[in-house]
This record gives sequence, structure tokens and C-alpha cells, in this order.
Amino acid sequence: MVAITFDDAVVRYPVYSAGSQRSILSAAAHRVSFGRVARSAGRIPVVSALNGISIDLKEGDRLALLGRNGSGKTTFLKTCAGLVLPDEGTVAIDGTRATIINPSSGLDLEKTGVENVEYIGRLLGVRKSERKLLLEDVADFTELGDFLDLPVRTYSSGMIVRLLFALATSIERDILIVDEHIGAGDAHFMDKAAARVRSMFSRAKILVLATHSGDVAEQLCTRALWLDGGKTVMEGTPTQVWNAYLDQRPTLGAVA
Repeated sequence: MVAITFDDAVVRYPVYSAGSQRSILSAAAHRVSFGRVARSAGRIPVVSALNGISIDLKEGDRLALLGRNGSGKTTFLKTCAGLVLPDEGTVAIDGTRATIINPSSGLDLEKTGVENVEYIGRLLGVRKSERKLLLEDVADFTELGDFLDLPVRTYSSGMIVRLLFALATSIERDILIVDEHIGAGDAHFMDKAAARVRSMFSRAKILVLATHSGDVAEQLCTRALWLDGGKTVMEGTPTQVWNAYLDQRPTLGAVA
């Protein structure tokens, strides 16, 4: 059974510094983390990126993460992806995962798009006889045309998003974890992405998507979680949470 369970999960990041930079860096970290910096027993400042998060996701759920920059959305995604482990509480993930967090994550910028598709296909365990079909699928979805024969370093950020999204969604995975970079696409791309994700979820998968767009949340998701200061502010439908977020956003502190 595919599932994601956060049970009172806490994630902290140490803030390392040296010499005369220590007090300046600590003060800056305290500000940008909205006062969430504490000190460990070894006098090393730590930032509480997630603080007591509890949520259960089951097959068919599509979760939108909403909140300011620095609210904990990316840390939540990284924890779902298994890139970060909780310092307290528990996080249980059942199912295979595909992740789009860093716009260039997993890509060799000096290789062409075609070469990257071949390489990542091999890493994902795609058999040699099926990699031609993988390339055809990526080419059709991304509409990159001749750019697929050029080094990825020549791509725009939107083109990289298309390539990564196509690769992440071309191989069957139980859980899809996506950062807000998906919003860099144009309307045509968003329509194709939405149709592709809906197709994936017709096969009972889980989506976790961080976004600053209410339209994207409502188009792609069935649930929403509003984070602020690493804590849960509200959970509900995308429309309910987005409207509440808009109502309260002007009263929140400065955005990091």
C-alpha cells in the first residue's frame, strides 16, 4: 500500500560558521528563519525547518504545500523524498518515488538532452530495448525538438523543468514529489503537466507539490497544507487553504 505518514516530525539544520563570522551569521540566520534558530549542546546554531508536522497521505491523494519562502515546504519535500531524516518524530514512506526539487538535479549539463535521457533511463532501470520508447515519450511531452541534441547548459530554466518533469513522470512511480519550479512553465505546459499527472493518478499514486499558485494547487491537487515557520497553520481543500492563506498573508512577517 502506498502511503506517506508524518508523525510529529521535527527537522533541524545546523548553521556552521567560523571565527569572526559566527556572530554575524547567527544573527542573520535568526532573522531569515523567523526566530526559529536555537543552539545545540555544542553551541552550534540550528534552524528548525519543520516543527511537529503530522499528516497522513494515502493512495490517490494529491497534496499542495502552501506558504512563504522559508516556511518549510522544500524541507517537507526533501523529507518525503528520503533526502532528509527527522531529528524527532517519525516519517514513514511506503512506495517508490520520483522527485523534482532542484531544477538541474540529476542532469549532466554538458551532455545533450538525448544523452541525459539515456543515462537517467539506465539509472532508473529501463531496459535497453525500451530506452528508445522513453526518448520518444520525453521528446513528445517536452516539445524540445532539436534542443534535445544540444547540451543542457544551453537550455532555459523552463526547458530544464520540461525535461525533468518528463523524465520523472515517464517511468511508473508510486509517489511524485515536485517543487514549485513546475510553475515556471507556460500555460500550454501546465495543461500538459496537469493531464499527465491526472493520468498518473488514475493509477492511484500520490503527488506532493509545493507551489505559490492557487490555480496550480486547485488544478492538480485534492488537499492542501499551509506551512509557516515550519509548523502547520491549516489543512483542507486547496480552495479553502488558499483563500485562508491569501486573507492572512498581509499580516505575516517579512518573507525570506
